[in-house]
Amino acid sequence: MRSLQIYQDREERDEKGDISAIEPEKIVSEVCEPIANRQRLLMLKALSGESKTFSELSKLTGLRGGNLLFHLQKLLDTGMVLQRSERGDYIITRKGYSTLQGLSRIYSEIMLIE
Repeated sequence: MRSLQIYQDREERDEKGDISAIEPEKIVSEVCEPIANRQRLLMLKALSGESKTFSELSKLTGLRGGNLLFHLQKLLDTGMVLQRSERGDYIITRKGYSTLQGLSRIYSEIMLIE
């Protein structure tokens, strides 16, 4: 494992976060499940640039009515997206934006490995 550089000195490990602090149930329900769907990830990406209406998100994803609402509700329930008013547009939250940034870093890092 040392030859793969998986183990690092303590200072470097602390900078990147403590893996032992990971709570699997919480990470799965609060991060992995909401973004583990192409349409939801597409919505987050689109919302990272500007707010969108329900209709705009429908056009973007190809989802309509209840199907779109189901996916939006996942993002709303986990705090990745907010709705400005009952009939208003949807905006990304800091949590949603940080999640996208984290995914981008993870993807970039694993692409370097291949």
